[in-house]
Amino acid sequence: MTLEAGCLHQPDQTYMYKDILMAQFNVEGRIIGDGQPCFIIAEIGANHDGDMVRAREMIGQAAEYGADAIKLQLYTAGELLADPLREVTYGAEDRRVTDQIGTMFDKLVVPREACEDLFDYARTLGLIPFATPFSPEGAAHLGGIGMPLFKVAASDLCYFDMIDEIARWGKPTILSAGKCTLAEIDLSVSHARKAGINGLGLLHCVAQYPAPHAEMKLSTIPVLKSLYPDCVVGLSDHSIGIASALGAVALGAKIIEKHVTYDKDAPGPDHWFSADPAEMALLVREVRALEAALPGVRQGVLECELSERQTSVRSLVTARALKAGEVVTRADLKAVRPGTGIHPADQEKIIGLRVPRDLAANHVLSWADFK
Repeated sequence: MTLEAGCLHQPDQTYMYKDILMAQFNVEGRIIGDGQPCFIIAEIGANHDGDMVRAREMIGQAAEYGADAIKLQLYTAGELLADPLREVTYGAEDRRVTDQIGTMFDKLVVPREACEDLFDYARTLGLIPFATPFSPEGAAHLGGIGMPLFKVAASDLCYFDMIDEIARWGKPTILSAGKCTLAEIDLSVSHARKAGINGLGLLHCVAQYPAPHAEMKLSTIPVLKSLYPDCVVGLSDHSIGIASALGAVALGAKIIEKHVTYDKDAPGPDHWFSADPAEMALLVREVRALEAALPGVRQGVLECELSERQTSVRSLVTARALKAGEVVTRADLKAVRPGTGIHPADQEKIIGLRVPRDLAANHVLSWADFK
């Protein structure tokens, strides 16, 4: 298979005929994947502003609005950049900021020694804590402090040296598939499998900040579920608002990752397009409501509809008073509420029958009336 963007997917033969009923993996006793509630990740990312007290506060907020996990990013400018002096411009249109990229990253670093304390605090709040490393060394540090789950950023989907180091720690790993070709997704998933990673997540991702709704391509999610049935598929959502996250869940996403902030107006590269606590609380509530609404297929009258069926569906009713022995004609019938009598679809069955007793006008007809 080539690396051309338009190449056809060629399934890994090892998995082509594997009978996989559910894509799932286990993180600290929590089952993530098919048949389970959506795993909602609060991506703190760089929005702690380099302040670990602030990071701790944001972890507390994540617990309050009901996230399942918090995620940090572990990097240094030196791990990422050959051109630290390059200028970047970021922020909302009315608050654009230009900075040297190396300086920007240096201001937003999570000190390696802070990770363990932050992770321990998250666990006390019932959250699963993890981080995205950006080097083999960063992955080794996170593995060494017992991180239960790894994330590979879209930028590093084919950074195999780091994926090999991640595999060494024997933990489930989530791959973010953005700004990439299908061939590159194939290469990364195949490499992760062969490296021995047991438990893969694969997130559809539009790597623009913010991601335009018109380019979210959410229909990719069921396609990824079909192509990679052993992977837990989800969405890394960089769009503004919660519409895309809800759409993804409706299409089968079992992981939602969303950048979070304490204040959309705070200075920094990511705050302005991130979800604040109120928005995240809404996202969590609506995802859970959607999950309650999705399962099952209607096979008849639902239990919750029984009362409405009786009071609001039409029945056949006498249009006038009928004397015993009269033959029922079409003019003698009307179809009105309630729905406790003979169904209007059975009208032809009773036209021409004689009534054995007197019936008042507006009498709701039942089959007993003709015995």
